[in-house]
Amino acid sequence: MARRPWVWLTCAVVLTTWLPYLFGWWLTPPGMRYFWLIYNPDDQNVHLMWARQAMEGAWHFHDLYTTEPHPGLFVNLFSLALGWFCRWTGISLHLGYQLFRTLAAVAFLWTVHWFGTLFLKDERGHLLFLLLVAFSSGFGWVLVLWWWVTGQRPPVFLLDVSPELMMPEANSFLSLTVAPLATLGATLAMGALGNWWLALKPNCLARKRRLKLALLFGLLVVNVHTYAAIPMLIAVALWQGGNLRQWRHTLPTTLGFLVPSALVLFCQALVFSCDRAFAQKAATPTLTPNPVILIGSYGFVALGALLALPKIWQERRGGAKEWELPMAWLVAILIAIYLPVRFQRKMIEGLHVVLCLLATVWLAPHLGRFRCEHFRWALVGLVMLTVPSQIAFFALNGYWLVHNNLIYDKRFNPPYSRRLMPPYYLSEHHLQLFRWLERHSDRQDGVLCHPMLGNYLPVLTGRKVFVGHWAETLNFPAKLRLATAVWEGSLPVELARQLFRTHQLHFALETEFERAAAQGTTALARYGKVVFQVGNNRVFRLRW
Repeated sequence: MARRPWVWLTCAVVLTTWLPYLFGWWLTPPGMRYFWLIYNPDDQNVHLMWARQAMEGAWHFHDLYTTEPHPGLFVNLFSLALGWFCRWTGISLHLGYQLFRTLAAVAFLWTVHWFGTLFLKDERGHLLFLLLVAFSSGFGWVLVLWWWVTGQRPPVFLLDVSPELMMPEANSFLSLTVAPLATLGATLAMGALGNWWLALKPNCLARKRRLKLALLFGLLVVNVHTYAAIPMLIAVALWQGGNLRQWRHTLPTTLGFLVPSALVLFCQALVFSCDRAFAQKAATPTLTPNPVILIGSYGFVALGALLALPKIWQERRGGAKEWELPMAWLVAILIAIYLPVRFQRKMIEGLHVVLCLLATVWLAPHLGRFRCEHFRWALVGLVMLTVPSQIAFFALNGYWLVHNNLIYDKRFNPPYSRRLMPPYYLSEHHLQLFRWLERHSDRQDGVLCHPMLGNYLPVLTGRKVFVGHWAETLNFPAKLRLATAVWEGSLPVELARQLFRTHQLHFALETEFERAAAQGTTALARYGKVVFQVGNNRVFRLRW
């Protein structure tokens, strides 16, 4: 593919991913601040919580969304780089996160183009593959449109777009828009697999360099996004298992990549298991839906990939081996996402890329019959056919932004709510409370506040919170009930004293969120005294 189309397409995709953020910035109400987040702010703030600690000089991270003691063994190179970058440049973590997301998107699209050239020899096929990866989605938009028009919830939603559960890691465009870690995971996995594949070639003149690059990318993906490394390593093992006759030539190269990567993965798993905060997070159920929902979530791309299988099988019987790696990766991902573990769906990164690659095998010969001008219109038509779920995703984010995620919409049956999902905008009064806490508290001080604020507080102050994230906060439901009892004043003083001492809770916030949880008025004065106030918002120093 010529350089100019690649450059223009990359720019178009990346700029498109910025549109909902610019819309959110444009909507910013007076007296509020926008934090350059869309979709689910809670998970994105987790990555920024790690980066905040890196910005303050840490290189291994604690979970600031929980107050239980834990060793804080987690190390993540993406968060380290982001924290250091924001420290050196002075820009905010949230804006730095978006700049890193943009760079990750560019790296991903470049890697997709390069990965495609290893298997597709036709330049039109390269362009078709890149377009499918960049824009294609499934049939989820049909169900979202039904829900919006009729107000009735359908029996299921698909994963490419939904007002409920979505899987950004399962779709390339969604990852490019809201999930830079998932984007990097797929990018590094492609870089590792592609360089390992080239190192296996008998005529490879730079085998050692390719193997070193494959190992570098493999080790990086183990650290940056560990879940993507598991199907990557399974794919390499599957390929080698299917090519035992060539073991004299291929086994040393395969082991040179597989063994170090697997050892580092084992060490990473050991670190997770030794840190109770991260072990519980890994045990949080994030299960893969049934295959029918999965196929519907990829739509025409899944259909094209299925139609390509007979052609690939025929070529394989004829002696062609170039499709062994994509097929091994596809099978590895399908195995991984249905393993009997609780984090199944997090290992789905890369599935969309492989399906698009296989769909290109089937589509390219059909579109290749068109002349140049007609071919371009055919590509436009294909994009329009596969992009509607991305448009629906933007529309949903516009709806959430307009309501600042504080939604209880009775037009729908059942009523639609984004319960406990943090807002996109915080008031200047909230930020003044945060700034006071940052100046007048120690890093070991715990803060009691509602999760709506608790999700932002560790990022903006570096302080830990009692409740802040449904998965990162240990025993979140029980702790939220305890917090509500404090706000309502129903927790006996002796139990409150024990709670505050156990969790090192020295401060509490009172804002509209805590008052709403207490049905109008909090009883925090029973447990502490006001040390700072702006408007109706207060910081309490807890007595014990």
